Amino acid sequence: MKERTGPGRVPSKSPQAQSKPNRPGPTGRPGKHTSGAKPEKAVPKGGAEDLKPGDKLVVTIKRLGINGEGVGYYRRKAVFIDGALPEEVVKAEAVDIQPSYLKARLSEVEKRSPLRIEPPCPVFGICGGCQIQHLSYEGQLAAKAELVREAFERYAGLKDLKIQPTLGMDRPWDYRNKAQLQLVRRDGELLAGLYEAGSHEVVDISGCPIQHPQVNAAVAKVKAVLDELKIPLHHEAGAKDGVRTVVVRHGFQSGHLQLTLIATTDRLPRQEEFIRLIRQELPDLTGISLNVNPKKMPLIFGERTILLWGEEAMKESLGDLEFSLSPRAFFQLNPAQTVKLYEAVRAAAGLTGRETVVDAYCGTGTIGLWLAPYAREVRGIESIPEAVEDARENARRNGRANASFFVGEAEELLPRWAKNGLRPDVIVADPPRTGLDRRFLDTVLRIKPQRFVYVSCNPATLAKDCKVLLDGGYRIESVQPVDMFPQTSHVECSVLLKWGGCK
Repeated sequence: MKERTGPGRVPSKSPQAQSKPNRPGPTGRPGKHTSGAKPEKAVPKGGAEDLKPGDKLVVTIKRLGINGEGVGYYRRKAVFIDGALPEEVVKAEAVDIQPSYLKARLSEVEKRSPLRIEPPCPVFGICGGCQIQHLSYEGQLAAKAELVREAFERYAGLKDLKIQPTLGMDRPWDYRNKAQLQLVRRDGELLAGLYEAGSHEVVDISGCPIQHPQVNAAVAKVKAVLDELKIPLHHEAGAKDGVRTVVVRHGFQSGHLQLTLIATTDRLPRQEEFIRLIRQELPDLTGISLNVNPKKMPLIFGERTILLWGEEAMKESLGDLEFSLSPRAFFQLNPAQTVKLYEAVRAAAGLTGRETVVDAYCGTGTIGLWLAPYAREVRGIESIPEAVEDARENARRNGRANASFFVGEAEELLPRWAKNGLRPDVIVADPPRTGLDRRFLDTVLRIKPQRFVYVSCNPATLAKDCKVLLDGGYRIESVQPVDMFPQTSHVECSVLLKWGGCK
């Protein structure tokens, strides 16, 4: 599970992803609500192809889409409506009409879902970080399992696939250990937030309910000190130099607090005063760093990081694993759920201590290191050299001598290893949202490991790749969704496939 999501604009390649959310009203639903009212006829006549923007529709919502929008059908054409929930009958206005789908804006809920609730966040539907706060947590878990089920039915032709209940949290709030927020001044007030979906307007998310309270408190104090010292922001009053972003990370186990400011230059105005004041305000700080990023690009971090005070890296744990995290180092955003996910992977791998395991797309090696005590050997593959260095250091720090990590593309290294005689008993793959390369899948089908554990954050590519393996002789033994990011539409999944011989 890579760091791919969280508060902020939600990336997606699906056609329905970019419509602006509709903010629910004070009763937890948009607009007027007439429970049990008989739905009126839709205004437009003719087929769905005759619709025009502005036409009024009445739609019964069947399910949630991958971005948390309600999905229904109007004359056999899929309709995507932000803010609508399954089993609701809603009135909506067509806003974007495409040959195979249309998007509509919710105007009224005629028949309300019993699972609809009032979202607690005042900027829900605006900041774009959470898509389904208006759905009860029970409903969220069920909807995420349904997203996985629907993907396997659509892309793998499996209508009766057994899916385990989604592993959720006892408290689905305060779980994010890291905030990465843009800084702007508006009407004299310094704001820290995220870009509103489809725009460059920053939405202030002070007190975000899914961030850990320590993170929220630290961000608030950083803003106050920056404001007190009048430290300029990037592009403020036309200035090219200045602070762009504040990044705060809190160690749930260690209690450490790490602060990184991202600026266009390698020194802050009034830098020594800033360090002195922020240390007074945040006594738990273990390190303050300045990352330099003068370029206009979508990447938040630049290539150079300067330590201003304290320790360069903070310590944190995941189970019995200990990590040292530099400001740019990847670490799971929801540690509690990460343990549940990794335990699901370990159970699926069925290790006895005699197996050779390949951990493909391994990142900083967390899954492989989690499995290493239960395997004979673990080999990790990752294309990013810095991540491999982190994985090797993590292995040394934790005494995982049977775990080794290699730089390369999984679709190139695995075939090379196979050609040289490697026959892993278990392969674990945790690829990006785009899924597995066909060369990798073909190698898996050629070397036929007894168990293949697929970890994915994209149900569509997961199901498509599993279809290739199913056609090649594998069978699905278990499907375990895990709720890594409550209040969002994202779902992680661990699937166990076993070799069963060709059909």
